[in-house]
Amino acid sequence: MKKTKLLIATTNQHKFKEFSYVLGSFPFVQLVGLKDLKKKMIEPEETGKTLSENAFIKAEYYAQKTGLITLADDTGIFIDTLGGWPGVTSARIGSTDEERRGIVLGRMKGKKNRKAHFRCTLVLYDPQSGTSFIAHGEKEGRVTEKPVGNKFTFDSIFFIPEKRKTYAEMNLDEKNAISHRGKALTKVKYYLQNQYGTKHIVVPFGLVIKNGKILLLKRNDPHRPAYHGKWEFPGGSVEYGEAIHDNVVREVHEETGYKVQVVKMLQHIATDKQSYPTYKYQVYLIPHVCKIVGGKGNPSDSENLGQKFVDLDKVSTYDLIGNDKKMFKKFLPELKKIVNLNKK
Repeated sequence: MKKTKLLIATTNQHKFKEFSYVLGSFPFVQLVGLKDLKKKMIEPEETGKTLSENAFIKAEYYAQKTGLITLADDTGIFIDTLGGWPGVTSARIGSTDEERRGIVLGRMKGKKNRKAHFRCTLVLYDPQSGTSFIAHGEKEGRVTEKPVGNKFTFDSIFFIPEKRKTYAEMNLDEKNAISHRGKALTKVKYYLQNQYGTKHIVVPFGLVIKNGKILLLKRNDPHRPAYHGKWEFPGGSVEYGEAIHDNVVREVHEETGYKVQVVKMLQHIATDKQSYPTYKYQVYLIPHVCKIVGGKGNPSDSENLGQKFVDLDKVSTYDLIGNDKKMFKKFLPELKKIVNLNKK
C-alpha cells in the first residue's frame, strides 16, 4: 500500500522521536523530518503572538515549500509567578537549551510559587486541499530549583507532582501518556486516521425476488457519471447503531416502496476499493435474499430513476454499476437454489 508522506517540521531529533512514538504506527503514513529532505530550507520567522499563530506559520510554510502534508508545533512553558513568561518566547530566550534553563532558573530564584503550565499547539496543513487542523495540549507542573534528569530543553526543570518525576526522568511511554504534547498528538492521531486512513463501509443490499424474478433499480446520480443511469440492487450503508438486517429492510423500502423480509444472507461478500489523493475506502457488499411482504412498489428515494423485475439469467445483460455484474455471477448458483427452495 502506498503511504502518505507526513512531514514533521522539526530538526530536533528528540522531538521527532516523540512524534514518531505516537504517529509511527500508522500503516498509511510515512513520517519524514526536515533533516530527511534533500533541499534545506531557511526557517520561517515566527512572528505570531500565540502558539497557534506560530505553529500555523511553520506548518503552512513547509507544506507549501515541499508539497507534503506537514505537522508543526509551537510549545512554551508558562510560569504563573512570572506572569506567564517565557510563554510564546520560550524557545528564543537563549541560544542553547542550557542557557534557556539557566535564564528561567535565575528568574525563579527565591520564588515560593513555582507553578507552571507546559502548553503545546500542533497544526496539520494539507497543501493539496489548503485545509488545516489544530490541536492543543496542556500539562500543569512546577519548576524545580535545579535540573533533574537529561538536559532536553525545559524537561529537566518541569516537575509533575503526581508522578514525583520531572519530564526528563520519564521514558517516552510515561511522558506521552500525560504530557502537553502527548495530549495534542493524540488528537492529531485520531484526525489523521479519520481523514487519511482507509475507511471501511458496510453496505448490505437486497436481492428482492418476486415470481422467480429479481428487482433491479436504475441509479439517479448525475454528479457521478460512472453510476448515473446504470442498474443496481437496492441497499445502502449501515447507519450507526443499526443492525444489518434492519438496514436491508429500511433501505429496500425507501428505494423501492416494497416492504420485505430477509430470507437469507448469502455467503459471498464482495469488496469494492476506491482510491483518492488523500484517502482510500473499501466497501463490503453483503447480499441478502428478500421476499416482498407488503408495499405497492412506489419508490420514495430520489436515487431511483426506475425499477423492474428481471429474469435471473438476464441480469448480466444489463449495464450494472461497478463490479455488480461480476459479483452477481459468483452468487447466482446459490441464489437460484434459494429461489427454487422457496417456490416449494
